Amino acid sequence: MDHAKAAAERYRGSGPERDEAGQRRERGETFPDTPEMLAARTARLIQRNGIPVEAALDATRGESLDRPRMYERILGVAKDLQAWSFLPRGVRAARTVARISVSENGREIPIGTGFLVSPRLLLTNHHVFPYAEAAAQAFVEFDAQVTVDNTPDVSRRFTLAPETLFIADFALDFALVLLNPDADGRPPGETFGWNRLIVQTGKLVIGEPVNIIGHPSGRLKEISIRENRLEARLDDFLQYQTDTEPGSSGSPVFNDQWEVTALHHSGVPRTDEQGRILRRDGQIWREGDGDDAIDWVSNEGVRISVILKHLAALPLDDTRLAYLAEMGREAGLQHGPVLVPPPAPPVDGRATNGLPTEAAAGTAVGTAVDAAASASATCALT
Repeated sequence: MDHAKAAAERYRGSGPERDEAGQRRERGETFPDTPEMLAARTARLIQRNGIPVEAALDATRGESLDRPRMYERILGVAKDLQAWSFLPRGVRAARTVARISVSENGREIPIGTGFLVSPRLLLTNHHVFPYAEAAAQAFVEFDAQVTVDNTPDVSRRFTLAPETLFIADFALDFALVLLNPDADGRPPGETFGWNRLIVQTGKLVIGEPVNIIGHPSGRLKEISIRENRLEARLDDFLQYQTDTEPGSSGSPVFNDQWEVTALHHSGVPRTDEQGRILRRDGQIWREGDGDDAIDWVSNEGVRISVILKHLAALPLDDTRLAYLAEMGREAGLQHGPVLVPPPAPPVDGRATNGLPTEAAAGTAVGTAVDAAASASATCALT
């Protein structure tokens, strides 16, 4: 419960920011964030085809709008109107998510969720893999889910190779570990795709929906979608309302363009003035009561940009640096020539959840994007 208690303390500390955001929502602001973040988000949406240009033009046509209202209009369209591609892109993102289990006394016990961030690297929580030996004893299952007919799919298992690469951090609650290839020597990302992590501004603003894909309580893959929103942005963490369970630890937190914004790591329990966790009936929670008895009030994820900056600052050997470089240019981890292993390019366009990088826009929207792009340079990373 260490991470849950720390999350609860941060939640109490972010109360003034959440209260201000709530008051602004009551005054009619759908996205109560800073003008700089609204500008950065708008720029990214249009530059990366996150919203149909025609929809952006319709949202801003026929009225004289100042920049904040223009951003709000475009973001509102992005929130309420999704292109048909939202669904297949979600399916593509979901294939990168795996259930993590261990074998004990002949039983297979699910312990969390992880997701591919390169052809060979899996990201999960430190509390799922607190040390390399724990990862060595585990296995991951992709396609542990139901089919479109709601019958169990055929999952595929992979073992881990923490002896080659294992990087973890307690404070940021992440673990990055190498997966072994399949029997034919293919890295798992060539089959299931992988998520390109991004160190760029404008991936999420307060009030915007988040989507989580994982294996709550070890069940087959599930998705918490759309009816969830970002509540607060802290230095290292994001806090959001969504319906998750303990087994969702290690799940990716996506925006509506299926870009990873955070690594889900903990629910936020309600606490009393002494910081003691409370049950749903208002009594003090005790060990043995079970997680289901806790009064969960929010959820928290580690900001992807913070994890990437942490990785970039580590003194690593050439081999591990090369594995990190396979995460892609947008992760900001490519420093100098890649020595080993050779980069693994996407296969048949299926190995990335990235979006097209450019979109043609009309004059009104183009003006907004130019303003947004210049403002975004001063924004904090999401």
